[in-house]
Amino acid sequence: YNQVHACKNVYVTDGAFMTSASCVNPSLTYMAFTARAANHAAQELKKGNI
Repeated sequence: YNQVHACKNVYVTDGAFMTSASCVNPSLTYMAFTARAANHAAQELKKGNI
């Protein structure tokens, strides 16, 4: 879920977590990973874990 190991409430959802590719536009992939991380954060917040 792109969660930082040292801090439960920090998510990295930009291009820093992926290898770079110069021949394709990764914007939709970044948006999908961000939506997935936001959904996970919302679920964890409801559980009281973060």
